[in-house]
Amino acid sequence: MAWDRYYSDLLGVTKDRNDRAHKVLIQVNKPNAPYVLTKPLHPSQQLVEENETGIIIRIDVILNFELERELLSFGETIKVLAPRLLAGRIAKRLLQAGRAY
Repeated sequence: MAWDRYYSDLLGVTKDRNDRAHKVLIQVNKPNAPYVLTKPLHPSQQLVEENETGIIIRIDVILNFELERELLSFGETIKVLAPRLLAGRIAKRLLQAGRAY
């Protein structure tokens, strides 16, 4: 098995043999857009839209713990638009984090 190909569709290393990549759409606010454009979250990253409020990017990755951690590190400066499953997980974790304060 070619490990570089096996791990090409994810952030980190957490992957099950049956996992498949998802189209992940992320809205990034204007102040953080340059950072995400110059330091892509994943090699599959594509710019979908740019407007006065920021950008929307697409990455094709497996939904895993490392992806969630990376997205959470951006805090309120990003929003997961799709898939709904991932958006819900991120929203739940942010609410739980807020309750800790």
